[in-house]
Amino acid sequence: MEKRFLVTMLVMTVFFLAVSYIYPILYPPQPKSASTAQTPAASQTPVSQGTASPVTPDAGSAPAVQVPSVPADPWAVASSPESLAEPAGDITVKTADFQAVITENGGRLKSLTLNHYLKDKIDPRTPSSPQEMVNVSNDWDLPWGLWLTPENGDGRVSLTNLRFKADRGDMVVQPGQAGTLTLTAQTNTGLTVTKVLTFRGDGYLIGQTIRLTNGGSFNYQGRLGLTMPVVSYSVRPTRYGAVGGFIDQELFSESPSGAGKELAALLRPSVDWLGYMDQHFLSAFVFERGADGLTPEGLKVGTETLPDQSGYRIFQSRPMSLPPGGAVSFTQNFYSGPKDSRDLTAAGYYLDRSLDYGWFTVLAKPLIWLLRLFYQLVGNYGAAIILVTVIIKIALWPLTAKSYKSMKQMQKLQPLMTKIREKYKDDREGMQRELMQLYKTYKVSPVGGCLPMLLQIPFFIAFYRVLDYALELRGAPFMLWINDLSAPDRLFHFAFKLPLLDEPTGIPVLTLLMGATMLWQQKMTPSMGDPMQAKMMMLMPIIFIVVLLNMPSGLVLYWLVNNILSIFQQKLINRPAQPVLAGSKKT
Repeated sequence: MEKRFLVTMLVMTVFFLAVSYIYPILYPPQPKSASTAQTPAASQTPVSQGTASPVTPDAGSAPAVQVPSVPADPWAVASSPESLAEPAGDITVKTADFQAVITENGGRLKSLTLNHYLKDKIDPRTPSSPQEMVNVSNDWDLPWGLWLTPENGDGRVSLTNLRFKADRGDMVVQPGQAGTLTLTAQTNTGLTVTKVLTFRGDGYLIGQTIRLTNGGSFNYQGRLGLTMPVVSYSVRPTRYGAVGGFIDQELFSESPSGAGKELAALLRPSVDWLGYMDQHFLSAFVFERGADGLTPEGLKVGTETLPDQSGYRIFQSRPMSLPPGGAVSFTQNFYSGPKDSRDLTAAGYYLDRSLDYGWFTVLAKPLIWLLRLFYQLVGNYGAAIILVTVIIKIALWPLTAKSYKSMKQMQKLQPLMTKIREKYKDDREGMQRELMQLYKTYKVSPVGGCLPMLLQIPFFIAFYRVLDYALELRGAPFMLWINDLSAPDRLFHFAFKLPLLDEPTGIPVLTLLMGATMLWQQKMTPSMGDPMQAKMMMLMPIIFIVVLLNMPSGLVLYWLVNNILSIFQQKLINRPAQPVLAGSKKT
């Protein structure tokens, strides 16, 4: 979705330039005497490397706590009666950056709230609460669900019903320190499952070691898997949600519905991390590389649909060989937190590559630095956006001025160009020859107005990407009714829904002002005299208004300020030359 939006914006910009400069050349005005001229399929369940992965038989219904009898099937790894004697408890872990709740029911992550970020909300009048990273609607698809698959088997054995026992209660991990939580579950088949979770006092990386010990007589051969659901972090409709990862030294980003097919096509991928990400947050499995620098042998990653077809989940699995008396362990990390470049870089594992500024990253990074610098000076991100926009406009002033001057020169040549077209209306080669001679005589270029504008596009797109993804703008107020620069611009909140507007519905004041300034610019731009061109140009403000209706207000503010500065620049360039006063002497 995000890629399609960027392509749309780029196509619209190129279209704008083409209509402004290239169209009059290819289709010149005729003399007056002349005649008038994916909803993806939710049921598809792709898995990595083309291997069918059956859905957990019992994952679609909430598990009932019962005291099981000794199972005849050694793969039916039910908890021992002793482990079910007490109700499952929750362990709360607090650090400087987050608060996590681990449930003994399956040893899974029940909740993870971020201390420094508030949950977004439709109505700004409602109380704020910490951002929750685990937004599942049921208890049986919490993150870190374990499962086993027998070798050459056609079923998946869920371990989410296992009752774990924690070695400690609630804990607080201070900055600069680390704390561990060990969860152990026993089964009636002699299998012991141990989870060791390591929490750091600062940062968002959680270490995970899963150890299986076979105290029975059955030889377990198969795979051990781990899952996490794909659930939006936002209460608003979003176009940013994607399955993301750093695979084969490249950023992988795909919609949840299409990610499974793409991952399945990879042959023994080198995976550093894989998870779900949106505009501002990321939850991901993070893998340690072996001594050879490669991803663990036999690692499979992918996505699959939930049993009730309500969504998707991400899975990873590894081969497991567990003879009687043997033990096997798997280690990986888990990141769940903000997509802040400083936090991601500190965590390592190429997690900072989840911040994708597209083709113009080399321009985007200095703009982020400028945005933060101006915020430190003025204490308001809206004002910082305005200042950065002014800096960009000053830097590009010579290019813009050259473009406007070229347009004025071309406008002055219109009468001569019209005469040439009338004279050579039946001789196209002769017409082109005379037009080129005219350009040469007056030292103008037919693309002189277009080329400088094209050179500015990378800066516009780079700052657009910065503002679209800047975590700093999330919840940042500007002034008056704009209390969140990462949310759409809305004055008032109506109880009813309006066409084209995502909730909350209201008056998009900034967006409408942006369209008005764009229309004002067009009125100031020298006309090439073609009615068809003028009609197409009149559509551009309407198209931009529709596209930006649900964009972050910080992004719309940038476009608005840029338009105002462009109008000011055009007025300066279009000023008539001051006449020489009578009686004054030239020196």
